[in-house]
Amino acid sequence: MPRWIFLCCLFWSLASPASAENVVHLILSEDAAAYQEVANSFRAGIGPRLNVKVWTLADIDVAQVRNLTGGSDLVVPVGVKATRFVAAQHAGQAPVLALMIPRATSEKLKWPAGMSRKKISAVFIDQPPERSLTLVEAAFPAARNVGLVISSENEAVAKALAREAARRNLRLTVETITGPEALPSALRRVLAESDVLLLVPDAVAINASNAQNVLLTTYRFRIPVVGFSQGLTKAGAVVSVYSSPAQIGLQGAQFAARLVEMGELPVPRHARESSFAFNSYVARSLGVVLPSEAEIRRKLESKND
Repeated sequence: MPRWIFLCCLFWSLASPASAENVVHLILSEDAAAYQEVANSFRAGIGPRLNVKVWTLADIDVAQVRNLTGGSDLVVPVGVKATRFVAAQHAGQAPVLALMIPRATSEKLKWPAGMSRKKISAVFIDQPPERSLTLVEAAFPAARNVGLVISSENEAVAKALAREAARRNLRLTVETITGPEALPSALRRVLAESDVLLLVPDAVAINASNAQNVLLTTYRFRIPVVGFSQGLTKAGAVVSVYSSPAQIGLQGAQFAARLVEMGELPVPRHARESSFAFNSYVARSLGVVLPSEAEIRRKLESKND
């Protein structure tokens, strides 16, 4: 090989952090702090192996998504809005790794006919039943009756929780609502039979517009709440277990690295790592004596996937 060709090849290999085949496109549902945290953690976790490009849903149109998903680059939608948009416009070729979406949403997405499920994966934002109920037992060891209010989107989640509750000799009381107008009465019925209320991500049963009312109602009933986000704990849940945007982004980077190294994505799953948060003020107001943080953390970590 002539020396000048060798030098050009060497320069190109050093100058390019990733080949054209090692590009990943992150599409954020919004330009908000949580989504940026996912993107930053993903970048830090993947290092120089991939050339990461970040888009927001507001800055990308149908034609661009169809162009991206018609190629071989990994597409990573972050959040429910971005994931639904990518699924609806997918051209049938690119692998997709969805981050920060509930499992129930992931299982109901419609992908192009004939698209291999080996090209689709996700890191869920909600917690596995084992982890949620471990927190219930760790924080409220005397509780035997667990309440749950959901919409039809979470019927599969409720069944999984019911199986896990039965294994632990817990009684799970479930109310399924069809619309927001049914929430107040369903919540009151559940609280009348519960020692603790468990919240799971649900667009109808618990969202930004009704969360405060849900938490106020539980407070009036003197029933502690186990939430699924740090925000819910600040708003009035006694304790929450959640996977942070940074934890989800890092696991997403590990999934992407698996695609580069092995040619396939891992199966969709809940985030491996989790965090938890207390609202000591609400606990004291309800007369709840929580175990130490160290004890709760030990029990949670022993059950982590």
